[in-house]
Amino acid sequence: MTDDTRGLPLTAANGEAVTAFDHTIDGYLGLSFDTGERLKATFAADPGMPMAHILKGYFFMLMAMPALKAKAQRIYGEISERLADATPREQRHAKAMDAMAHGRANEALNCWEDILAEHPRDALALRLAHHGYFYKGDSQNLRDVVVRNMHAWDEATPGFGYVMGMRSFGLEETHAHGAAIDAGEKALNFNPVDPWAIHAVAHVHEMADNPADGIKWITTHEPGWLGANNFRYHLWWHRALMRLDEGDYDTVLAEYDQSLWDPKSDEYLDLCNDASLLMRLELHGVDVGGRWADVAEKCKARTNDHLLAFIDVHFALTLAAIDAPEAGELYASLAKYGEDGNDDNAPISAEIGKPLAAGLIAYKQGDFGAAVDYMVPVRYALPKMGGSNAQRDLFAMILLDAAIRAGRANLARALAAERLGRMPENAWTRAAHTRAFAA
Repeated sequence: MTDDTRGLPLTAANGEAVTAFDHTIDGYLGLSFDTGERLKATFAADPGMPMAHILKGYFFMLMAMPALKAKAQRIYGEISERLADATPREQRHAKAMDAMAHGRANEALNCWEDILAEHPRDALALRLAHHGYFYKGDSQNLRDVVVRNMHAWDEATPGFGYVMGMRSFGLEETHAHGAAIDAGEKALNFNPVDPWAIHAVAHVHEMADNPADGIKWITTHEPGWLGANNFRYHLWWHRALMRLDEGDYDTVLAEYDQSLWDPKSDEYLDLCNDASLLMRLELHGVDVGGRWADVAEKCKARTNDHLLAFIDVHFALTLAAIDAPEAGELYASLAKYGEDGNDDNAPISAEIGKPLAAGLIAYKQGDFGAAVDYMVPVRYALPKMGGSNAQRDLFAMILLDAAIRAGRANLARALAAERLGRMPENAWTRAAHTRAFAA
């Protein structure tokens, strides 16, 4: 047994496997494109290493694809004999991975919290808990899980910069924008190649309605995220949102075609980025041509996935945008899953995913009154389905536009006034406010 770079014992056949595993964790924290190759190197050094198998299961689940979920579900049984000799921390990770693979997200979070209570330097547990609270829409714990464990970290601890990046994002999601910028900048002082920290500060500029500084920030730090895995598309997405705010529609369309759209990718975040940006372009009055159809082709086979309500509603929007029959199929499947599903996502899908999907489908079908009726009751509950403030803002924009188009003057004016109070200089918000009060 050998300690990892942060002093945690690892069950491994040799030091080479421990070094390779550390390298893999660094890749995961840094969203590196070669993280998978790093994990392969770990297996090459020790094919039976318990944490390597557990990490593979985690990675399968983070991809949010049913086929990979099925593979993750088999891992616990496959390594059960090896777990007998593993440390209690590693055994707890195995239970967390298995809970995650079977849709018991809350149980997985409890496991990671238990690990961190005894091992606050467990960077893997910290990052997974941070993301787990993100998917749950729990912004307070997204922030505080980092704070609860920072006492064990200092500037000399390997990975300290990544922890500061997580700190930055948690602060942004709880509207502490100044502190978020400070933490993000500190993170990059330790590690300039940290897409998560770059992303956290980008969120600040987006939600503070400061597109010029946001574009400058993302562009200046481009060398730190261009080498990332598919997460780099998300940074392009953020920059595109800010260029939308500046009315630079031609550049946004060009960047969508040249950078954001990847015909080979079917990762959920990429598809959500695509759908979200296309919808925002349309809300700005831009004709997106046949781009919806390309995204929809990738969604047609995924009407029964139901891994996250957040993903399902983006797929529903995309399919409805081309009036595909699969939109109705997804809605029916989602409704049944919400009633019959036995994992932690099912009740969220029933409470929020189902009515929101119905509202988005109605909106794309031109039934704006129905869209309003579906969306208004759940608008304050949307954080429960996960995603960031910036990502969920799309649904607030759609609801406001639907209220205006439906002739719901009182509601439209209230929503427009609310939004203008939060984003007084935002061009789209000002235009929507004018439309609402002209009705």
